[in-house]
Amino acid sequence: MFPIVHYHVNAITYGQTPPLMALGGLFPDLASGAGFTRDEAHQMGAAFFSWCVTEAPAMLPLALGIISHGTMPFGVDYYADEFWPGCEKGWCFEQGKPWVERIAAVSRLPERLGWWKSHNFVEMSYELLTIEEYPDIGAHILAALNNDALLEQAVTALSCYTGKDGKLISGMFRLAPQIFCLEEVSSRALAERQDAAFRYRHNVYDADIEGMSALLTEMKEALRPGYGPFMREMTRLVAETVRNERFMINDLTI
Repeated sequence: MFPIVHYHVNAITYGQTPPLMALGGLFPDLASGAGFTRDEAHQMGAAFFSWCVTEAPAMLPLALGIISHGTMPFGVDYYADEFWPGCEKGWCFEQGKPWVERIAAVSRLPERLGWWKSHNFVEMSYELLTIEEYPDIGAHILAALNNDALLEQAVTALSCYTGKDGKLISGMFRLAPQIFCLEEVSSRALAERQDAAFRYRHNVYDADIEGMSALLTEMKEALRPGYGPFMREMTRLVAETVRNERFMINDLTI
């Protein structure tokens, strides 16, 4: 999932989303910029939480954001990407299947990337549906990213725990507003971010921005009926993970 959804799930799961948790919710999808593999970033939350308990208690909200985002233990991306009952993979991959050919046509990506990209379009559609109801989420994430002192604390903790270069970790957080739509969350803005990503990652320079924008608007409405039921059940399962693994802390404002 994308940042707006992760923030929203944390708000429901924990009752609030302090700035450090917002940063943790971003980290797994940015971490490749600091040399992490996807699995490393999406599966490190529990061990990082344990480290924070003794070494950096103030960073526990950061760890909680990583946990709820990830795939192990079972966080949002486990259910969105890896597994959902009755599906070949996660929910977003399943929902993306009917749209693969049309997404391939507007994205101009290689055919082998069609299903993967279709699941991203589902995730972006869910960003649009979430921001409709909670229009201030992007501003809250940006405020966390712009809190230099807090960001430096998060970077220091992640660097100490992982051994990765703190400058690279800091740099990846600084790039977040360019990678994700936080200030303006619209079909057009999301399509423009996709175009930039295609140019950088895949050497694809002819994506149809207008076509992607129109398709995202269409998908948002087509996917709306399933959005609420999935989000409620997925959030319930993530909260269950947190409770079962004893990742709750008493004061998230520390």
